[in-house]
Amino acid sequence: MQFMSWFLNNFGLFFGIVFLYYIYLMIHRLTIIYDYLRTVPLENRDYRQRVGEHAALKFLEPFFDRLRRTEGAAREAVVDAVWSEVEGRIGIHFQALNGYVNTLILIGFAGTIFGSIGAFNEMFAGLAKGRTATTVFAAAWNSGLATALYTSLAAGVIGGLVVTIIYSRFLMARMKRLETLVGLRISEIVDATGESAVATQPRPGQVLDRFQIQEIFRRASLAQVGVGNE
Repeated sequence: MQFMSWFLNNFGLFFGIVFLYYIYLMIHRLTIIYDYLRTVPLENRDYRQRVGEHAALKFLEPFFDRLRRTEGAAREAVVDAVWSEVEGRIGIHFQALNGYVNTLILIGFAGTIFGSIGAFNEMFAGLAKGRTATTVFAAAWNSGLATALYTSLAAGVIGGLVVTIIYSRFLMARMKRLETLVGLRISEIVDATGESAVATQPRPGQVLDRFQIQEIFRRASLAQVGVGNE
């Protein structure tokens, strides 16, 4: 309770509430991201041989089941849906965090301007009335200088800390590893159903990215159309 009182007194009621709200939003987004990525392996390289039903891909199992049941060119739409689901479940939170950081920095800048205006007004008024320097400085601090300094400091520290966490091995490295797992799992399903044998057979151990998988499906569709025309 003492911390909340100190926080609101030094940041101001408006900027203090805004900062606390954005801190809550950031923690909430980080928690969601980590819930999805905590089972993604960083040190273990066994996934290079076979991904299988990996725990990190459980939320995509309905899409993988549909991919197994779908034939022909319709598979391309299912693959697009898989990548859209990954982006919607996880990628959107990374974008939101970047937006929160940028907004928080702008709010800190606005707090600096707002606090400085109040502080200088109080300072000039005190000097005009012939007050001592100590009295003038104390009045300026209470009238906005604290808000100006603390909002800038908090925006820089919180923003830098969140950006560091985002691009650390605990989040961004796991996100890239998850994308690798998804691509490998899709290629395994395609191999198992024989679609990858059409036109472009991947080399053993090759990881198919999104565009390569779409090209396989496109060529498979063209081959089926050609057979139908004959």
